[in-house]
Amino acid sequence: MKWVGLTGGIATGKSTAARLIEGLGVQVIDADLISHKLSEVGATGYEKILSHFGKNILNSDLSIDRKELGRLIFSSPSLKSDLEGILHPLIRNEVQKQKKQYEQQGAKLCFYDVPLLFEKKSEADFDATVLVWCDSQAQLNRLLQRNQLGIEEASLRIKNQLPMLDKIKMADYCLDNSGDTADLEKQIKKLLKTLLKTQEFNI
Repeated sequence: MKWVGLTGGIATGKSTAARLIEGLGVQVIDADLISHKLSEVGATGYEKILSHFGKNILNSDLSIDRKELGRLIFSSPSLKSDLEGILHPLIRNEVQKQKKQYEQQGAKLCFYDVPLLFEKKSEADFDATVLVWCDSQAQLNRLLQRNQLGIEEASLRIKNQLPMLDKIKMADYCLDNSGDTADLEKQIKKLLKTLLKTQEFNI
């Protein structure tokens, strides 16, 4: 099975690309989805996060207030590192479990949707890496709209990641999501044909 790392910048459309890939019948393992499940009330990650960050990050229903937790970690590199130290080992275990299942099912290709692939220097873990990017103004506009943040906080979140030009140079394949979803899907079909060495995905 070919193991492909799918990454991007915040609000560049990585999740949209992942949905389109899944829609074409290719397996995608989602790091963020796994992280959310591990952080649900009563889960292992939830208990560890609560123990470290305290009850001030909870909503009234005792679920984690992700907006408040995000505000904390993006304003403090040390707290961000603490959260990653809690969740990343748990995420890795679950990813390996899902990967093994797909291999046993005979999948020829599987994507791992992971936000900080290049930041964590994980390129060597994959047979190939794919970057979803868009121009900087589109990225900022999408983040402001999606997360309902002020410009200052949105800009801080973008700056917490590697510059997009650096990621473009590091990726094996790049998907430009500055346009619309139809254009992105065309690029994905072309990419899948390349990775699978097949004409199955007709554009």
